Amino acid sequence: MVVTTHVYAEHADLALSDTIRSVAEADVGVVSEAGTDPQHDVYYFWVEAPDFDAVDRALARDHTVADFSVILEARRRRTYGIEYSDRVKLLSPRITELGGITLASESRSRGWELRLELPDHEALYGINEYAREEGIHLDVLELQQTGEREPSAERFDPGLTESQREALVGAFLQGYYDEPRGTSLEELAELLDITPSAVSGRLRRGAAQIVEAVLIEDDADPRQRP
Repeated sequence: MVVTTHVYAEHADLALSDTIRSVAEADVGVVSEAGTDPQHDVYYFWVEAPDFDAVDRALARDHTVADFSVILEARRRRTYGIEYSDRVKLLSPRITELGGITLASESRSRGWELRLELPDHEALYGINEYAREEGIHLDVLELQQTGEREPSAERFDPGLTESQREALVGAFLQGYYDEPRGTSLEELAELLDITPSAVSGRLRRGAAQIVEAVLIEDDADPRQRP
């Protein structure tokens, strides 16, 4: 199974966070095809803005930036080479460690919207847990899964349908099971593009399936439960 997701990440120490916040009219993105200059740890970003002097001033003040230079320039777009300071926080190394790929990264509001391709839901759990540990605000904006999971003799399968698994994972990551709840059925329904009653049904049936698969003895008749 391959999980494709859009997430929104926000923290004052994420890369170029000061620049994104102070130059609201600028759009910033990672030049993903460029990779990294291994000799100088230079990362490449494109910036679209009406006033590049304001962008340069913001980059000069940005506490996540150690140095920057203009690589390419067009009428409304520049490509910058950025060296990070030692105060920067990054999600990308953890995403890579968990077997994921960052397909796109663009500025949004006060943070970053990332489009990720992950090997399974466990990788998404891992990214979410890392974000919590680092104090990074992380929202799952969209979640899709394709393909089939490789069979494994060591992995227990509670027999969930893909729709039940998707609903349960989305509910968990959005804080539906937190106290107080971090999201509502209506918000989950919008995320999954289904009705609130359909979300409720998938969560209820999925939870019942997990309980029966995990907590009920094989030889026990569910109808005889106290």
